[in-house]
Amino acid sequence: MRDAGKVCSENAEAGTADVSSASSRHTHHLQERARRPCIRPQRKARPCASARPSPRLCLRRRRCRTARTTPTRPPCRRPCAACATRTAPLRPSSPAGSAIPITARTSMSSSSAARNRASEHHTMSIENDLVQRLDALANQRTQWEAVWQEIATYCLPDTYRFLPGSSSLNPSAYDNFAQAPVAVERGRQRFDDTAMRAVDRLASGMESLVTPQSEKWHGLAATDPLAPEESDEEKEYFERYRDYMFAVRYNPRSGFIGAHQKALRSAIALGTGISFAEENLGAGSAAAPVLYRHLPLSQCYLAVDAQGEPDTLYRKFTMTARQMVQQFGPDKLADQVVRAAENQAEKDRAFTVIHAVQPRRETGMGAGSGGGTNRKAPFASFYVDRDHMKLIGESGFYEFPFIVYYWAPVDVDGPYAQSPVMLAMADIKGLNAIRKLSLRGLQGYMDPPWGVAHDGVMNRPNLNPGKINYRAVSQDGRQLIVPLQPGARPDFVNEILAAERQSINDSLYVSLFQILIQNPNMTATEAMIRANEKGELLGPAGGRIQIAMGRDVDRLAGIMERKGAMQAGSPLEPPDSLKGREFGARFTSPLDRLRRSQEGIGIQRTLSTVLPLAQVDPSVVDNFDLDAIARTVTEIEGAPHRILKTTEERDAIRQAKQQMQQAQAALEMAKTGGEAAKNLMPAVGQAAAILGNGMAGAPE
Repeated sequence: MRDAGKVCSENAEAGTADVSSASSRHTHHLQERARRPCIRPQRKARPCASARPSPRLCLRRRRCRTARTTPTRPPCRRPCAACATRTAPLRPSSPAGSAIPITARTSMSSSSAARNRASEHHTMSIENDLVQRLDALANQRTQWEAVWQEIATYCLPDTYRFLPGSSSLNPSAYDNFAQAPVAVERGRQRFDDTAMRAVDRLASGMESLVTPQSEKWHGLAATDPLAPEESDEEKEYFERYRDYMFAVRYNPRSGFIGAHQKALRSAIALGTGISFAEENLGAGSAAAPVLYRHLPLSQCYLAVDAQGEPDTLYRKFTMTARQMVQQFGPDKLADQVVRAAENQAEKDRAFTVIHAVQPRRETGMGAGSGGGTNRKAPFASFYVDRDHMKLIGESGFYEFPFIVYYWAPVDVDGPYAQSPVMLAMADIKGLNAIRKLSLRGLQGYMDPPWGVAHDGVMNRPNLNPGKINYRAVSQDGRQLIVPLQPGARPDFVNEILAAERQSINDSLYVSLFQILIQNPNMTATEAMIRANEKGELLGPAGGRIQIAMGRDVDRLAGIMERKGAMQAGSPLEPPDSLKGREFGARFTSPLDRLRRSQEGIGIQRTLSTVLPLAQVDPSVVDNFDLDAIARTVTEIEGAPHRILKTTEERDAIRQAKQQMQQAQAALEMAKTGGEAAKNLMPAVGQAAAILGNGMAGAPE
């Protein structure tokens, strides 16, 4: 069967042929192609003769090889043979002899058809752009995947596999590997669990230092560094707002604890951890307005902006047909997915989905464009069914919804970071190799090979307990069956293993958390000095974890504000002095207190030096503001601000005490004066009598 392009060439060469006859043959041929679609359109589809010289090839056929042009080029007006197979039946040829394919809705106007073609072209360009960007991001992180896979083998046995180059090019193989249970398989390659336990201990220690569940590890404060000192009313409001944020975050429905712990563990082992903070639009949104979910690093592909901050994330994962219908609705899904969801045997069939979140300005669409919700949000969100190349969801976020944890970013600004496990990989691999050899040596020591004299008479010895072996001993009592002991020294191997384990524990800061346990009889000053050292060593890594927590605070505050938490009449309505001002997180975790422990040491040493001088000259104490010392120590120790009285209440109490002291002093003076007058009256009487007698005896 000839194709439409050949028919067009033949009609063009036959200049004397009848125009209407050629048109009829052309129309009949396209109708035949429509009834008999091409089995392999990628190889057999060719553009028509009129379209071959033009670079503007057809873009309507998704898998047509001739459609690989830039999205800015408009499609050709005369469709190729491959595209003709996807059109509806044709109308009879016009008198001019031009056969024009039409859609099923023949009543549609030309302008409406043009808008539909533009919308279809726009949607396909978005899908192609997203897949191409995902492939590019996957190629950029290939150098990290081999390292991650090795770390996962020794330290994270329950994490997903990292396949080099795993992107949208091989979704089925990647997903089958990712969903397989890998912990048992990795256990066969691991002979020592020191590194795995060290990662868990460091994750628990960092959680207790940076984000302890039993404390309020952050507060709120104005972001302007030149702003005046906060009033007591503002501090009380920030504490009330903070308490509500912690109640929301640690609500069991929010899932923050599990997502945070997994992301922190991933950051310690792999250098990068990711959690997804999604706004809750369903039931229970008042108690849990944000839902947290940990995203495995094997599924995520990151990109950063000019300042090195992550602003783009592509995630490739799988969803069952039932889940896709629940989240996106059947109208937006491909027919194959809907049919699978309706079939009881295939509703749990997995399909590959791509979730892309990036700045909206990079998508070529301004604020307000697109067909989804949150169209004015600065971050665009797209969901693509990769198996069927169909855009199934479009929305947006007002903040970047992914909380990215970094341990130690590389020198060059990149989307991924290094971890302490990477620095200790030589010791970890060496320890596993030595442990493997030691197990083999111990097996040979416990169950050694046996040497037997070859005399042609002795049978195979029976080494089971309680068995008798004839001719195992010679007549002179010499043992003829001798164990062949290797020359290994288990004590020396144990010393090497202990040294390697200590090196790994030092690299992962495990020894730092055991200082107080190993020395329980420390003095308070020595314990404070040790705590200060711990804060200095863990401060850089903890500071980067706090950067991620700062993004979480901004994300949570933004969602709560859009839900009306700060409206007039709300319990969280800010005072007039804070309206219109920006505020953010101010961390008060134990790690921050460890950093400030040097201030407490300085105050303690200063007072211990000054107090003996105050016994000689009490006026020395006048050099210190005891109120400031008390408030500073309260803040360093992490005590809540509400236990302190306000400055107005403090001044009123002091004024009342002063007035009371003055009244008591006046009363004492009056009492003393009355007693003096009472004691003075007899003396006055005696003086008057003496004076009267003297005057009576005087001469006139």
